[in-house]
Amino acid sequence: MAEEQLHRKPGGKEEPHYYVYLLEAKSVFPNGLVLPLMSEFLDNTVDEVSSKQDCELKAFYRLADRLKAAFPRLPITLLLDGLYANGPVIALCRKNRWEFMIVLQHDSLPSVWKEANALQKLHPDQVIARTWKGRNQTFRFTNDIEYEYGSNARSKQTVHVVVCEETWEEVDANAKVVTKTSRHAWLSSVPLHERNLHARCNEMARSRWGLENDILPEKRQGYQYEHVFAYDWNAMRGYHYLMHLAHLMNELIGLVEVVAELILELGIRGFIRLLRGTIEGPWIDYKRIRHLQEQKPRLRFAS
Repeated sequence: MAEEQLHRKPGGKEEPHYYVYLLEAKSVFPNGLVLPLMSEFLDNTVDEVSSKQDCELKAFYRLADRLKAAFPRLPITLLLDGLYANGPVIALCRKNRWEFMIVLQHDSLPSVWKEANALQKLHPDQVIARTWKGRNQTFRFTNDIEYEYGSNARSKQTVHVVVCEETWEEVDANAKVVTKTSRHAWLSSVPLHERNLHARCNEMARSRWGLENDILPEKRQGYQYEHVFAYDWNAMRGYHYLMHLAHLMNELIGLVEVVAELILELGIRGFIRLLRGTIEGPWIDYKRIRHLQEQKPRLRFAS
């Protein structure tokens, strides 16, 4: 096995299981399109000082440096899960002049939750109700929360919290209409108000779930990414980047009007079969091609 790989011993077994883990930066568009942008592999040979394995947070800082170097002036809003709800990550975003919407789990940053709940009682008017995609939503937001962290709480960041509670109806397996509920919370880099709540929560923060859906085709719907295509570290990385280029081209091709109509008519797998058949060229007229090859080429210039 490659020395770069991570390892673990499931169930207390002596023989370790080796695996590859990576952090992805993807571009999320308002129409739901998700495109791969940049990858950072978790690599146990990166940190030669520490004896601990590489982790997502370490990889995040490496990926953030690469992202800033590649796009130094691009306005970026990071959509992050609850793992990144911490002071150093927020400080890095502010340093890079990036906005963010970070998932705030119920057991994360207790001091932030305590202040948010207290301020909400003082500002009961900071509640907005709306309907979105058949869901009845209630937003409660609190701005300008001072979050202290680090040694002796010497470091501080100002964050803004929004909680969305929603209900909707679905038909279950027994053909009965049932009421569903959900609750979401985020840390925002900018103050929240009635004019930006929908954009930041529904159109931006919730788009993060599109990243999870984007991984499914790579794993189980055509790319077979869970298969071990190479044991060599560099060959495995090379395959990953080639696969992402293929995925990127497939996503873009699917937006072409003519291709989109074919996909609607044939389905994804039917379109892939048509594409493969086109590449194989079973309907090429070889006699005509040979005839053209035997003729002497002539150049004609238009007057």
